[in-house]
Amino acid sequence: MKNKELLNICYRVLNRFITLDEFIDLLKKVKVSSKEEQEYFNNFLNDIKKIEKENPNREDDYTKAKKKQINNLLEKLKIAEEKSNMDFLTKPINNLDNMSKKEIDSHERWLAVTNYIINNTYFNECFNNLSKEELLEFITQYISAPVPPELTEEEFSELVDIGIKNDNREALWRLAFNYEKKDFDFMKIADYFIFKKDAYYLTELICIVGFHLDIDTILEKINDKELIKDLQENKDILSSHLSKKQLNKLMSKKDY
Repeated sequence: MKNKELLNICYRVLNRFITLDEFIDLLKKVKVSSKEEQEYFNNFLNDIKKIEKENPNREDDYTKAKKKQINNLLEKLKIAEEKSNMDFLTKPINNLDNMSKKEIDSHERWLAVTNYIINNTYFNECFNNLSKEELLEFITQYISAPVPPELTEEEFSELVDIGIKNDNREALWRLAFNYEKKDFDFMKIADYFIFKKDAYYLTELICIVGFHLDIDTILEKINDKELIKDLQENKDILSSHLSKKQLNKLMSKKDY
């Protein structure tokens, strides 16, 4: 069985992008392809509804801290907007204002639904039936998710190979961002961005996973005139992620 719509909705609740109540509302709209799957799906939905009833939402340390974080950021943006009259802040302020009024699942409630999903046979069968291309798309639908799927070093490398094969630089960058806390080998992605002479994505990669990269080796490999020029124009961005010696090395490279 393969139900990408179900997987995407589950991914959203696992990463706290939606609440349990929103999760149930979205599940009710999911379509299944066969009678056999309908039975699995109905059992899944009924179990989720049961979890909702057995775990009434309560304010806890997580919800308090999250509300405080949202309200603090909202206050700072409002002050910045008043002082500078920057219209582009209106949209993020409105988004944060809406978030501050929304219900947030307690840790206990979120943990109950999370444990159910990741141990559910139907969910895991749908997930395991994804092709490698579909898995890459699934992971990189978000720039960074707090709880990405567990991958081995070999599985991560396979997804990198698919991104390179399809010249999907955005997916490669997002893949790195999703696993920046893992001790994976990101040099293959860096080498590809160097090969494609893509300063934008190479800069973004260094900013995100530079602490995992062999920056000195990367600098040695950069010999293309246009790539050197573009990276040098990103000096202000890179200065926070390179040592003074490394930045000087980059800036001293010549336009051959």
